[in-house]
Amino acid sequence: MSARSYRAGLLSALTFSKTAAAVGMIGLLGVLTPASAHEGHHHANAGEMEASPQVYVKAPPPPETLGRPFELMDHNGQTVTNASYTGKWLLIFFGFAGCREACPTGLVSMQAALDVLGEEAERVQPLFVDVSMEEPDITGLAQFVSNFHPRLVGLTGTRAQTFATVRDFKIRREYAMASYSTKETGPRINHTTYLYLVDPSGVTRAYFDHTLEPERMALAMRLNMKRRRVSQ
Repeated sequence: MSARSYRAGLLSALTFSKTAAAVGMIGLLGVLTPASAHEGHHHANAGEMEASPQVYVKAPPPPETLGRPFELMDHNGQTVTNASYTGKWLLIFFGFAGCREACPTGLVSMQAALDVLGEEAERVQPLFVDVSMEEPDITGLAQFVSNFHPRLVGLTGTRAQTFATVRDFKIRREYAMASYSTKETGPRINHTTYLYLVDPSGVTRAYFDHTLEPERMALAMRLNMKRRRVSQ
């Protein structure tokens, strides 16, 4: 084989390897990267990745590094902390009551996963944390969460309380469009759309994309609960 033919064959093999690796990484990113279902968030596809001269991939944080004890107000106006749910697993979704996109999708997924769990769902307390950081609207929050799981509790708080919880769970939030009309839904906020599973000791054990199939989410929750029982 001539040197020119050898170099051509090697280049072809390297190109194929890079393409295969890029496609594989896209599949991984679809599962692991922070999710956002509002406008302004863009996922690269395989073609774009191949054409890009540089691709940076950051591994998602381990679940146990997310979250800390919190103090907020529930949709009944009562001050609550994580200790208010002693003995319960917490399934937490962060969003805002005026959301018409990712939040309803995530909360419907939450409800469906709890339905799949059956009796085991009694061990789980579903929570919705409003990250708008506006003046708490208890009435509006109560009305919003009433559309979903009957045991779903809406949480809000002062700006400082909300910011502390958002920071501890590493939630991304930003206003999408300053000129967006607030007449119907209020400000539109881009935000992380994971559901966080926290064990009764306050340690985050897993987080799920808001579009994950309820059966898969329920299975992961069941396995985490079983693993904790065995380790005790």
